[in-house]
Amino acid sequence: MPEYEAATRAVLRPLGIELKIVQQAVCCGSPVVESFTADWVYLAAYNLALVERIGYEAVVTVCGGCTNTLTRAARALQDPAMRAEANRRLAPLGLSVTGRVDVIHLVRLLVEREDEVRARIVRPLPFSVALTNPCQVFRPGDVMGFDDPVRPQSVRRLVEMTGVEVVEYGGEDECCGATLYLADQALSLAAGRRKLEAVQEADVLLHGCGNCQLLLRRFQRLIIHDEVRLRKRALLLPQLIGLAMGLPEAELGLREGAWQ
Repeated sequence: MPEYEAATRAVLRPLGIELKIVQQAVCCGSPVVESFTADWVYLAAYNLALVERIGYEAVVTVCGGCTNTLTRAARALQDPAMRAEANRRLAPLGLSVTGRVDVIHLVRLLVEREDEVRARIVRPLPFSVALTNPCQVFRPGDVMGFDDPVRPQSVRRLVEMTGVEVVEYGGEDECCGATLYLADQALSLAAGRRKLEAVQEADVLLHGCGNCQLLLRRFQRLIIHDEVRLRKRALLLPQLIGLAMGLPEAELGLREGAWQ
């Protein structure tokens, strides 16, 4: 999602953070069914090894699935046997992994710099939003260790800085359905429809995860078909914050003039 990356870079730049792309990274391993194979750990280990190779101690993620998978993999790699097997597989590539890389989702990074973000808000936004919390960023709580896993408040705190009205609808912490799409498309779209039906009082649906954006924005037509009443504008969290910072829409991956 180029718009997600563009908006993330644009918002972090005023905070003095420049991101470095991890070259040759592959899928995090999230779509691999864990009950069938442990290969998800080795896919994640490969990505973590790439981060370690360039000498970085942390990796910033914008997808809930990537955040969850890489965090759990780093934890799994603390087991000597698992780490040894991962390194056996990585050796032909000239890589090794320790699992000590800190995996930081964008929400956590912004919350840790909350005062700096607030100081750069120059344009209160005159519309209402309904939140979709990135569930895999917070759950399971004993692994992710960030915010309340059942009722997280981090996204809301960041959103409220922008001056928008937050519309509560009771489903902020429910799965959007995106992770079901590979296994059961009908069930995934039904979950997405339930979400869209619940947020009709808000002007905009706000996402903090690429999976949510994929299902509820890009696949919205598959969910609603010709039901115009269910159409909902959507923004990613860094796009919302970027608008409130007064950044140009084009830098945020938005159509110019669409949000003025």
